[in-house]
Amino acid sequence: MENFLLIAVLGVLVLYFFSSANVYKSLYKKVNEEKNLIQEDMAKLESLIDRYEKQVKISSNTLKTNQGNLQVARDDLQELRLENMNLKSRVDDLEKRNEELYAQVNAMV
Repeated sequence: MENFLLIAVLGVLVLYFFSSANVYKSLYKKVNEEKNLIQEDMAKLESLIDRYEKQVKISSNTLKTNQGNLQVARDDLQELRLENMNLKSRVDDLEKRNEELYAQVNAMV
């Protein structure tokens, strides 16, 4: 009787062990699948981050270049304004000289 009870208890323990082992195996497989999916998602996200970082760097370089070009254009515009003011002043001086010369010619006649 004791052997039968011992065999029955051992049988229950063996059944429990195998059933729980199957549950753990299936859980392990599911966890592994989830882990693989998460790793794939992480790889995709890292590639997106890399791509966006490259785009930001390119945009930053483009902005720096445009800023440099804009500064050159501003400097050129400032020089042209100064040159234009100098030319206007010269034209005014020449017009005054022209009037003086006409006045002298008229005084001679």
